Amino acid sequence: MDDGCRQVLRELQMYLDGECAGDLNDIMAQHLENCPPCHDRVEFQREVRMIVASKCTDHAPPDLLERVKARLWPSGSGA
Repeated sequence: MDDGCRQVLRELQMYLDGECAGDLNDIMAQHLENCPPCHDRVEFQREVRMIVASKCTDHAPPDLLERVKARLWPSGSGA
């Protein structure tokens, strides 16, 4: 595994979310075009995301958001 592969693995979730800053998206795309193992990993992660999105259609209990907010912002100063 070279440094390019390590960078792809570090930034993989940001890349899949379309949140890479600056030229990083282009660097990642170019690396993926030339590195079959990294390309396969990205495709696997995309498939996992699609499966999870299609299977996770249940909604959380109504009070869950309030409980999460209370834990994150105990003073009530949260978003």
